[in-house]
Amino acid sequence: MDRKQLQLTNILLGVMVVFATGVLLNEMQAVLLPFLLALFLSFIFKPVIIFLRKKSIPNIIALLMVFIFISALFFGLSSIIYKSFESFVSQAPKYQQKLLGLLREFTLMIDQVAYRLDVKPENFSLGEFIDINALTSVLTYGAGSLFSGLGNVFIIMLVMFFILAGSGNLSAKVRNAFKEEHAEQLSSMIESIDLRVRQYLITKTLVSVATGTLTTMILMILGVDFALLWGFLTFLLNYIPNIGSTLSVVFPFTISLLQFDTIGMPLLVLILLVVTQVLMGNVIEPKVMAFSLNLSPLLVISALIFWGWLWGVWGMILSVPMMSILKIVFENTEKLRPIAVLMSGMNTEAKKIKKESQK
Repeated sequence: MDRKQLQLTNILLGVMVVFATGVLLNEMQAVLLPFLLALFLSFIFKPVIIFLRKKSIPNIIALLMVFIFISALFFGLSSIIYKSFESFVSQAPKYQQKLLGLLREFTLMIDQVAYRLDVKPENFSLGEFIDINALTSVLTYGAGSLFSGLGNVFIIMLVMFFILAGSGNLSAKVRNAFKEEHAEQLSSMIESIDLRVRQYLITKTLVSVATGTLTTMILMILGVDFALLWGFLTFLLNYIPNIGSTLSVVFPFTISLLQFDTIGMPLLVLILLVVTQVLMGNVIEPKVMAFSLNLSPLLVISALIFWGWLWGVWGMILSVPMMSILKIVFENTEKLRPIAVLMSGMNTEAKKIKKESQK
């Protein structure tokens, strides 16, 4: 077998492996998704457990306190959000009628302009192409995906309970289990993953909470319907890079257009929400974030598309942390470091990884 045939065979094998991995991940969604949600929740609440341990609180009591807090928070929020979403779906026909009225006025305006310009446009109705039910369908699909993931809340909490119970001991176990030259590398990789992903998730969560709270307050003050629902969606969508911030503005702005009779209030809603997103995403978050995951923008978008297609909304939320974990693993594996270079966002980071691989 010559070199070209060998390269072609490797490419075909790579495609088959990627395809088989995708099928396997899709089939194991019911098992892997709750585990990953529990793992990332444990990253967020691990500092709380460590803090309580330093206060001489027994480990089991600290775990129970965190468990009770998360359970109360989940059931309280889910009850409020479910009622808001149910109310939104029930009132969708009202918005549908308002939308049809606006479209009729817009069509009439176009016909008048065309008549003045002596143009004869074909008869058409925008109402046939634009439907408020499309927005309802999007939200219904997204909510279904979210609640299906949260439906396994007991399993998620149980897995997180056991992960937190053994937190802080993995690096020590690795050092005892492997030879010194391998143990140090594995231990360093585990600590790097733990530090970077935890800092990213904690910072992202705090910024998301602040953004969702500000959005809710703005919409409540302006009198926009379902302010709690849009604030909660803003909190979740803030975990999705680029796309999430746009959607968190589009949904409440669209509803405000249908709710108010004048354009002034919807424009004010749009301006204030955009300013909030820019301020929190481009000013506050970079200053609070202790470091950058430094993932290629193309990789982030590709990961969003892939994991969104595979696991829906939860896949998009978890895509960036999962890619950062893979990047750290590749950085600490000599043969896979070229892939880590390709995954890097800035050239300086790529050069840093390359130098480390040459040592």
